[in-house]
Amino acid sequence: MKYLKIIGYFLCSIYLGHLPCLAQNDTLPRVMKNDTSISKIGVLPAAFYAPETRFGFGGFVYAYFKASKATVACKKSNAQSYFSYTINKQFSIENDYQIWLKRNKFYFTGGLDYQRYPEYFYGISNNSKEHDKIMISFDLFKIRSKNLIQIKKYFYAGIFYQFEKLYNLNMKLKEPMAQLCELIPGGNGYSASGIGPILIYDQRDNPLNPAKGGYFETSFQYFDKSIGSGYNFKSFIFDARKYNVLFEKVIWNGNLYAHLNNGQVPYRMLATIGGARFLRGYYKGRFRGNNMVILQQELRMPIYKWFGIAAFGGLGSVAKQVKEFSKNEIHHNFGVGLRLRINKKENTNIRLDYGVTKDSQGLYFIFAEAF
Repeated sequence: MKYLKIIGYFLCSIYLGHLPCLAQNDTLPRVMKNDTSISKIGVLPAAFYAPETRFGFGGFVYAYFKASKATVACKKSNAQSYFSYTINKQFSIENDYQIWLKRNKFYFTGGLDYQRYPEYFYGISNNSKEHDKIMISFDLFKIRSKNLIQIKKYFYAGIFYQFEKLYNLNMKLKEPMAQLCELIPGGNGYSASGIGPILIYDQRDNPLNPAKGGYFETSFQYFDKSIGSGYNFKSFIFDARKYNVLFEKVIWNGNLYAHLNNGQVPYRMLATIGGARFLRGYYKGRFRGNNMVILQQELRMPIYKWFGIAAFGGLGSVAKQVKEFSKNEIHHNFGVGLRLRINKKENTNIRLDYGVTKDSQGLYFIFAEAF
């Protein structure tokens, strides 16, 4: 994500993020008026420029609300959409949601994304170099759906389904890395469909800006041609997070994340380091492999009214086989960030993070915390 793009979002958010909440009115559907309570809807526009896109514009829309009849016990649901369009006719729209129903008995979360965007590909390695990268463009359609029911207090079990289709690939075929890309699974496009069990333990006080409690998620997905997948493989994810309040105002949170795959995995569904979630500062997909382990720590605290600050760091590595982790190079990052509170009652933030690694840096403007 480029600096001008992020700065444009940040400046707009200072003005728009504190507009009054939208009230219910007669234009809302009847079911919404009777069964939900809208707390906040916001829109953040932006203009940006990047070498691979040239000039473009976009927007970020977010909302959080009660999906069931308003009760103190029911958690606030949320939804967010990001969209962008460039003069190169590149388009992206990403939609995410978390829905809580029936006094938190039912929990649905996931997303639906489409993008036509270029990105750098660095190969499949824990030791790729910056000069190895090539630009690849493609169309990508993705569905993620986690459907859970409460088994015990804080404990949920359910089914996780994922579908991903990548097509219309375009790359510079004369480059050696491009020829290598064509030989890897999914290098000419792919469809992948997977389903499996998922378990979640969620004791966080606020899913979008946690200060206390913990979160644990583990899932196993089976991708097979019998359910519409072009490749057969298995995917296991382990995600553990802990939150504590220190000295009354400082929030400390830690995250251990592991993504393990076995089988013929399409290249863009491999475990990846980078982006706004895993070792901020690395380009998303900077390192790819069958397996990944990440350990991250973060400190956050308010400083003045609706402003806060953060400091973070982490370690991680990818590997073709689990046994290779013991000898692989470990990548690390550190960084600082600002927090802009967009709703005092719900204590939700937009974050502006600057991450640094040994050979790169990144600036991120995102709704809700990294973990």
